[in-house]
Amino acid sequence: MRPLLNLSLLILGALALLWGIELVRRQDPFLRFLNTVPSDLQQLELYLERPILTLRDGARPLATLQLERLEIERNRVHWRAVGLQHASIYDEHGKAIGSARARELVYNYPAKRLHISGDLTLRITRHPLGNQPLTVQTAYLNWDLRGQHIDAELPTRLRWSDGQGGIKKLRWNLASGAIELEQGVLHLSSAVLQERTQPQREVDIRWDSATLRSDRSEVKGLRLKDGDTLATAERADVFDRRRYALATGKLRLEDPRVDLEGAKLEIWYGENQKRALLQNQVRMRIKPRDTQPPSEEETELEQAKRYPIDATCNEIEYFYRRKVAYLRGNIKAVQQLPEGRTRTLTADEAEYDQKNERLILKGKVTLDEPDRIRLETTLAIVSLVEGEETVELPQGATGVFYYTEEDEEASPPNGNR
Repeated sequence: MRPLLNLSLLILGALALLWGIELVRRQDPFLRFLNTVPSDLQQLELYLERPILTLRDGARPLATLQLERLEIERNRVHWRAVGLQHASIYDEHGKAIGSARARELVYNYPAKRLHISGDLTLRITRHPLGNQPLTVQTAYLNWDLRGQHIDAELPTRLRWSDGQGGIKKLRWNLASGAIELEQGVLHLSSAVLQERTQPQREVDIRWDSATLRSDRSEVKGLRLKDGDTLATAERADVFDRRRYALATGKLRLEDPRVDLEGAKLEIWYGENQKRALLQNQVRMRIKPRDTQPPSEEETELEQAKRYPIDATCNEIEYFYRRKVAYLRGNIKAVQQLPEGRTRTLTADEAEYDQKNERLILKGKVTLDEPDRIRLETTLAIVSLVEGEETVELPQGATGVFYYTEEDEEASPPNGNR
């Protein structure tokens, strides 16, 4: 009888325990609430309205998110949020360096990645393009919390105080502050490149890839268009704190009057500098000003204006505030003339004054037209003013004039020999 009694008591205790658990379940407010929510929310572990979340790496805050509502799955893999009203993004010192807003956000908890999309706007407050925030608009962003970078891999629009543009890819490194841009086009106000008192104009900049940093930025495949001037370079490094830029590899500048080529270009754009230095394999073509068909009464000087001048030298230093350029080392200029003739000009140094349209040649200066004339001097001043093209030789010159027997025997216009 004792074993049977013990079994009966055990069964009664188990039944009592089960009944007690059921009573507790019936009193659980969360379970009572679960019975009233829609079926699509019953698989959630947590549902919050208007929460404010802080994402951290240990004690260091990464971002603060203000949301309309947040849903966390029971497996805790995905956190889904609707209405990202504001996200503050912090640097490693806990200072805000950007913000974002969007319609939707998905947080992959195991991967530590945020996927942000829908009417997305990202504002970067610290960047090398200016003092005002850089606004980024795109379809979606991927934020890697472990790698500390934000990526946009779809066409993206950029706006800031001095320009706007579009790019195909963007990566913002939150640790270093560097911004990588690929295949972009910027429409830049020239006020950032020149004095504020001068009229502003738009400068279009295109590139294959660029990495923007506060101390040094790198650009590859650069193409810059300023009005009717186009400049290209394979690579450029910009040191903004030093107000200095270095471009290398197949440099070319084209405008309606002059084409320039070289292998190295340095630019100092500080307030009191405004200087550019072009070196290595420097070539310059001065294109003709007059493109109208020639007239029958055109003089030889007017005919010469229709032919380009190709020049080479060791370096060209250009002070672009004063619009003065200095050419140095092995200067040689060749101009093709009518009837297959050529004119060659050489000098040790030259100064080109754009405002006064004047070219000054110094050192050992020669002017050579085969079978016609050869002059040598130490100083020649060439006026480039329209209709007043003259050559002054203040220190004199020595030369040779060539002529044929027909020229010698020809009668002067007045009939006297």
